[in-house]
Amino acid sequence: MPKKTNQRNGSLLYWSAETWAFLSLRLFLALKFITAGLGKFNNGGYSFSNLYDGFVASQSSAFESKTNLPALLYLPYLHSLAYIEIALGLLLLAGVKTKYTLALISLTYVSLGFGLMLLRNPDPVGTIGIYILLTSAALYFVRHNKFELLR
Repeated sequence: MPKKTNQRNGSLLYWSAETWAFLSLRLFLALKFITAGLGKFNNGGYSFSNLYDGFVASQSSAFESKTNLPALLYLPYLHSLAYIEIALGLLLLAGVKTKYTLALISLTYVSLGFGLMLLRNPDPVGTIGIYILLTSAALYFVRHNKFELLR
């Protein structure tokens, strides 16, 4: 005879704490990535010229002056970073292959941290480390995911 419980399996009110923890981490990380990507386009107004003349130009000059890396290694990354952040944020928000999307977000944070280390900019590296921990926590709780568009 099955156990009698007061819980209804599909109701939002009866989700576990782990499910709510994962949902809040997922929403936070998705919105953080989307706003970070869009922020690279905004320098007084959202446009492609703001991305290339503002963010990419300033970061490429920083890499040129502070590192010995050839431009071939960092320019493609800088040009695609905003698009990658927006795409991964939207995928995570929609719940498309959530585990793999979180893994890619984690690797993106690692690459951002590495770039900041190369630029000898230690202050934001700690913040990036916190985001990596949050992404790791979301990966741990991903088994409690209730909303997923594509598994």
